[in-house]
Amino acid sequence: MADPYELPRLLSRFKLQVRRLLNQQVDLEKLTREPEYARQRLAEIEDLAEDEELLVLVLRLRDLLFPPEVQTPPAPEPLAAPLEGTSPKTGGRDYRFGARAW
Repeated sequence: MADPYELPRLLSRFKLQVRRLLNQQVDLEKLTREPEYARQRLAEIEDLAEDEELLVLVLRLRDLLFPPEVQTPPAPEPLAAPLEGTSPKTGGRDYRFGARAW
């Protein structure tokens, strides 16, 4: 989050929109400190909302309060060591020092 005022600004806008449109109260302290309350309350408001701006606020707050977990890609499997007697460059047999060598 680049702007330190983004979350407080969204929370205040959210609280006012919920009060104005749904005639309900939102506890901002609990919303920011109790994840279970926040998830439940955001889901309830999302279901009741008929205003696009309020839905956008719900989605933005959900992203800020519960950022998606970054999944690290699995580590690549190590390459198998070349077989003994094979050339590391070509993977084939190395006949330089065998019976065919000059």
